[in-house]
Amino acid sequence: MNKVLDNQILTPEERKFREFMNTGDDFIKIEIFRSAASYYGKALALKPGDAEAGRKLAETREKIKKENRAIYVIVAVAAVAVLLAVVLV
Repeated sequence: MNKVLDNQILTPEERKFREFMNTGDDFIKIEIFRSAASYYGKALALKPGDAEAGRKLAETREKIKKENRAIYVIVAVAAVAVLLAVVLV
């Protein structure tokens, strides 16, 4: 069965682009941002300059930055807790 968009049969490249975008969207829904960014990047490689793919990739990269900052804070707090435990024992 062929996928249809605006009553036109999609080219193999357009099908692959849509597949990459949909997979990226699926990863976003379950908050696996690095995989989402990878798929948006693949979509953008197929269609350089695509506004939607570029926007989603940029938004996902911002989410990754926020996630990284949260991880750094957690690791720093854990390190301080371990140091305090060692010093106080």
